[in-house]
Amino acid sequence: MAPRPRLRVDPPPSSFPSVPAASSEGPSYPHTSSFRTLQMEIHIRSPSTKLDRLPHQQQARSLPVFGESDRVTGHVALAQSFAQMGRLTITEMCKLEGAFTYVSPEVEVYDASLKGKQRHAFYSSSRVVPLSGTQDTPRSALSLRDAFVASVRRRPSLPTMDGSEMRIIPFNFELPNPSRPGEELPHTFSSSALIEGGVRERAQAENSDVSYRVVALWEAMDQSEDRSLLEAPIIVHPDTEFSSLDGLGYEPESWLEIPLKSERSIPFQCAITLPSPSLFPRSAAIPFFVVFTTVHRSSGLAREIASDATITISLLRKIHISASPFGLPTPPPTPPTTDESDMQSTQSPATTSNRLLRRMIRNNTPPVVPVTRNSRGLDTSTRSRQRSHSQSRSLSRTSSRSSDHTEKPLPRVPPNQAVSVFTESRTLQTEMCCGFPKRPRVKQDNRAHPPLEVHEKLPDGLFKSKIQLHKGMIPGIDWAGLSVKYYLEASVLFGQDDLRARVPIKIF
Repeated sequence: MAPRPRLRVDPPPSSFPSVPAASSEGPSYPHTSSFRTLQMEIHIRSPSTKLDRLPHQQQARSLPVFGESDRVTGHVALAQSFAQMGRLTITEMCKLEGAFTYVSPEVEVYDASLKGKQRHAFYSSSRVVPLSGTQDTPRSALSLRDAFVASVRRRPSLPTMDGSEMRIIPFNFELPNPSRPGEELPHTFSSSALIEGGVRERAQAENSDVSYRVVALWEAMDQSEDRSLLEAPIIVHPDTEFSSLDGLGYEPESWLEIPLKSERSIPFQCAITLPSPSLFPRSAAIPFFVVFTTVHRSSGLAREIASDATITISLLRKIHISASPFGLPTPPPTPPTTDESDMQSTQSPATTSNRLLRRMIRNNTPPVVPVTRNSRGLDTSTRSRQRSHSQSRSLSRTSSRSSDHTEKPLPRVPPNQAVSVFTESRTLQTEMCCGFPKRPRVKQDNRAHPPLEVHEKLPDGLFKSKIQLHKGMIPGIDWAGLSVKYYLEASVLFGQDDLRARVPIKIF
């Protein structure tokens, strides 16, 4: 019996380049985008990039693109000479932030206080890395800046900076996951649309955007209070499956009928029919049917409704922004000067406050008045002394009360001020029709007459139309503290009866 062959793997030669192990800092992406200033650089690795034009910039540049399941990885490079200038405590903070910005034109009512930019930070994740220098003599911010600029000028170019001359600080952020059923991470977008029908029938601009950025903040905790801020915008797109734009014009396979409700009992019924599910891209249209049926099959009432009823279909949008738990980083506490620090180290707050109060009393004491006689034979100096004693007693009582108040600790100021709640409802489009112009029919393969039972179940009137959307609309958002929702409101007015229904739809 022949022996079974065995596989033997020989070790590679010493000259063979070894493959580096996978980094524990995050996945390895093929594309790298760089953002730099004179003080620092941000390098972001991403699975893909996209040419996009940033606000207030003429030229488009390549921006990193991430999906909902990707991780934002990269590193911040800080100049080594800049980080080791003097005995400093340097805090380098790297933060990933997502924010929704909305500028409302307020076309319904002219009120200057209601206008303005609404900005809501719906996500923030940060990492703080403390750095420390090795030299003993601190230098001013101007000398720091001059030394760094001189070192940059000696190099041929900033992008060819050697890695040994930079302090590398890696970062690895995970995009937020939904916390409630139905939540979806808002994707990056920017839109600007004209809203007509404002004050004096003027068209006004409505701007909105969702942006993500990686922020690196360098601060020197010394007397110079030098700081440097660098922002790197990124793009977040949803992880969607493949879909063809040619299929958007096809008829939906299923429809959903929603009845319209009235405040009292009436002898007819109305309903609106929409595609199911009610998901529409911003480049498509919303088809709908509005039908009515008389309860007892009254032909006279059906003719009156078909000719006199008023049908109104409106596309509504509601924006709700609640208080944001995220905000801008608080500035570092201002260090005291040398004289103040020595005084605070040797004296307690109570002693310092008492000394200041005694100095105030001493300064407020009236000066000595020379002795003069009046007609009653009393010394005016005695009166002035009595008046000064009474004033000093009142000042001492006031100072004792003020010292009690000053010695009490003040409440801490919250680090981040909450954003005020903002709610806005607006009618974007309206479709109106007087009467029901059509009567529904049954589709037959052959040209035979449909059965009588089927004909009796058909509605008495039909109105068919669609509402065209546009790409400048804000996509629907459902996230914690932020929501942009769309509704299709149907109304049928006949006489004094008004039948209504509001159907939520999703626009992406």
